[in-house]
Amino acid sequence: MQRYFTAIGVLAAAFALALSAASSAAAQPIAAPTPVKSRIESTAPPTVASEQRTCRARFAEGVNHRRLAETGSAILEIIPADTWVPVSCERGAGGEYRACGLSSDYWMEVYWNGAWGYSAWACVKDWEYTS
Repeated sequence: MQRYFTAIGVLAAAFALALSAASSAAAQPIAAPTPVKSRIESTAPPTVASEQRTCRARFAEGVNHRRLAETGSAILEIIPADTWVPVSCERGAGGEYRACGLSSDYWMEVYWNGAWGYSAWACVKDWEYTS
């Protein structure tokens, strides 16, 4: 019987030690990613000094360059097919659309003719890092 209670005591101590180790690891602060400011707020062309742009894309068809990532948003201009343009390196969710034979709700932030806006991600023909 004494061995039984000793075994229970050893298990309880091991369990308490495991909880203690887990709680001290969880108590350490986790570094949160730095929030990214939307490039739509700035109409300045990207520069190395103010903002790193490392991606570009071209579209299979001429696409609408919109103010917001929604089909009802104002069209700023039309980006011609096969024109390389600076873009954000990530796609973003927005309003649903049908373009270039696909339905999607993903958009690319695009810099075209002096302004940041959004274009249909489904129409991206080529995309690459530039640095």
